[in-house]
Amino acid sequence: MAFTPTASSVAFVADTTLGLSPEEALAHGIHLVPQQVVHGGRSFRDLLDISPEEVLALLAKGERLTTSQVAPEDLRETYERLLATHDRVVSVHVSGKLSGTVATAQGVARAFGSRVKVLDSWSLNGGLWLVLEEARRLLRFGVVWERLEEALAPYRQRVRGYVLPQTLTYLHRSGRIGGLAHFVGGLLRVLPILTFREGRVEAGRKVRGFGEGLRKVAELFRQEFPERGLVHLAHAGNPEGVEALKALVQAEGVEVLAALQAGAAVSVHAGPGTVALFAGPRR
Repeated sequence: MAFTPTASSVAFVADTTLGLSPEEALAHGIHLVPQQVVHGGRSFRDLLDISPEEVLALLAKGERLTTSQVAPEDLRETYERLLATHDRVVSVHVSGKLSGTVATAQGVARAFGSRVKVLDSWSLNGGLWLVLEEARRLLRFGVVWERLEEALAPYRQRVRGYVLPQTLTYLHRSGRIGGLAHFVGGLLRVLPILTFREGRVEAGRKVRGFGEGLRKVAELFRQEFPERGLVHLAHAGNPEGVEALKALVQAEGVEVLAALQAGAAVSVHAGPGTVALFAGPRR
C-alpha cells in the first residue's frame, strides 16, 4: 500500500556539506550528520570537533587536510533518534560521484526498511539544500513515498553549481590540476570555474582574474536559468567576494536565498577565498 506522509511525519537529514551550522539547519527542519575532516592522521567531525574557521586557518598555514564521508555510526544514531518521533526519514547527501556518504547511508538505511529513504542530491552545499527542499515540497503536495525519488529526478538534473577558486594552489594540492597548469595559470592569473552538473564536477570556463571570474559566474547562471531560478551563494572566508557576486546576481532582479559557508570539502579542495553559486529552477 502506498504511503503518503504528512509534513510533520517526516524528518529530513543532510550532511555538513550543506553549509549551515547545526543550529541554523535545525531552524530549517534539517538534522545534520558530520563529514570527516582529516588532519595529522586524525579525523575530526565537521562543525562539531573542528570549525570552518579552524579549517581555513590550517589551510592558510599550509597544513594538508583531506575530507571523508560521514561515519556509519553517526548515520545510524541519527536515524534511530528521529524514527522514535517520526514515521519516516529522508536523508539527502552530497553527490555520490564525489563522496562515499550516499553509499554508506544506503547501507545503514537497509536496517530500517522503507522508513528511511536516502537520496543522492547530485550536488552539495546550496545545491543539496535546493534538492532537499524540492523533496519536501513534493511530499507536501502529495507525492507518495514510493515515488519520491522518481518525482525528484527532473529537478535534481537541472540543479547547477559554479565554483570559483581564488587561487590554483589548493586545486594543485588536491591533484585536480597538474604542476604545469598550476605554474602557467599562476603566471597568467588564469582561474577555472568549476561546474557541478548531474553529480559531477568539471573544469569549465577559464578566466583572467577573480573579478572577471565573478562576472562570468553570473553570466553562466543567466544563460542556464533565463527564468532567473533559485539561488544560494557560498564562500570560504571571502565575505567581500560573495557580496560582489550577490550584487551581480541581484542586478538581474534575482533574489539570493542565502549566503552559506562553503564547507570543509570545498575549502580543502578549492581553497580559502573560494566563492560559489548554486541554482535550481524556480517553482
